[in-house]
Amino acid sequence: MQPFEVPPWEAGAEIIEFKPVNPSGNGVATKKPKKKKPKKKKNAATEENPNVNKTAGKFSYRQGGGPLAPPLNFSDDDDDDDDDVEDGIRAMHKVKSGRIDKQRAPTQATKGGKKELKLKPELAHAAVEAMEATSSFTPAANSLASKLQSELLGGRFRYINEQLYSTTSRKAEALFRKDSSAFEAYHAGYRQQVEKWPTNPLNRIIKTIKKVPKTAIIGDFGCGEGKLAQSVPNKVYSMDLVAARSDIIACNITDTPLQAQSLDAAVYCLSLMGTDLNEFFLEANRVLKLHGSVYIAEIQSRFEDVREFVRCLSACGFDLIKKDVAVNYFYFFQFKKMRHVPKNTKLKAFSLKPCLYRKR
Repeated sequence: MQPFEVPPWEAGAEIIEFKPVNPSGNGVATKKPKKKKPKKKKNAATEENPNVNKTAGKFSYRQGGGPLAPPLNFSDDDDDDDDDVEDGIRAMHKVKSGRIDKQRAPTQATKGGKKELKLKPELAHAAVEAMEATSSFTPAANSLASKLQSELLGGRFRYINEQLYSTTSRKAEALFRKDSSAFEAYHAGYRQQVEKWPTNPLNRIIKTIKKVPKTAIIGDFGCGEGKLAQSVPNKVYSMDLVAARSDIIACNITDTPLQAQSLDAAVYCLSLMGTDLNEFFLEANRVLKLHGSVYIAEIQSRFEDVREFVRCLSACGFDLIKKDVAVNYFYFFQFKKMRHVPKNTKLKAFSLKPCLYRKR
C-alpha cells in the first residue's frame, strides 16, 4: 500500500482570474463624488431678521400670531414713522432672544412710605352728586354715598389704630391734641368693628362690676365713650385722652389726676394700647387701695405668652386671681394689688401685639 501523497498545486487546482475592481490598479476602492447643489444667495436683510422682507426699497414686516408675538406698534403704510418702526424691530428682537417684558399693574400712590386710601371713581362721583343734591335723594345715591363714607371712615380708623398701638401713650396724647377730630373718627370706626364681633367684652365687664359692692369706687382707664359709668350704680371715674362727655376726665392714663389709693377697682377694657404698659400699671398701683382689683379684657390674638404677661404685672405689684382664656376672641383677667410699688420704679417696658384691622 502506497503512503498518502499530496498532489502538486499546479496539477490539482484550477486558477481563476477575477476582473480588477479598481481599474487604476492601486488596490483601493474609490467613491463616486456627489454632485453639490448650488447654494442660494440670501439677502443681508433677511439674514439679520427673518421676519423682515426688503422688496423694492420698502420694508415690510410679517406679524406673528402666537402668544409671544410683538405688539402692533406699526403698519406697512407708516413709512415716515421711524419711531414706530424702531419700536417694532426692538420688540421682535426681544421675542427672538427670549426676553419678554411683563406688564406690571400700576402701583398705588404712596405718601410718606404708606399707601394712600384711593376710592373708586364711580363711587366718589356718585357720592358727590348725592351730597350736592338737597331735595332729590334717590335710594341708589344714598347707598353709594354711605359706602363712600364708610370707606373713608374705615381708612382713617385703621391709620389712627396703627398709630396708637405702635407709639407710647404720650405720643398718642400729642396725636389727638394736634388733630381734635381724630378721636371721634377713631371711635366711629371702632363702633363699626364692634358690630362685627361675636360679643362685646364691655358687657361682661359691666356684669362683673355690678357684683361688687355699690360703695366701691371704680376707675375706667381708657373709657372711650364712657358706657361703663352709665351702666353701673357705682361711682366711676371715666378717663381717656379726649373727653367725649362732660363727665369724662381728659388725661393720659399713665398720669391721672386721681389721688393715691383712692380706687377700689380699675378697669382696662380694650385699652391696653401703646408700647409702655408698665407705665399703665404703675399708675394703677398708685391710685388703687391695697387688695384693690384690676379687671382686664383684651383681644385673644394680642397675647403671645400669657405667663409672661402675668409676670410683668407681678413686677408692678399685682397677683393673678382669675383668668378666662377659653372664650373665643377675648381674654379676661382679674388681678389684685398685693404690694405698693413706687411710681418712679424703673421697670422693663412691655406691650402686647398690635391688633391691626385689614381692609375688607
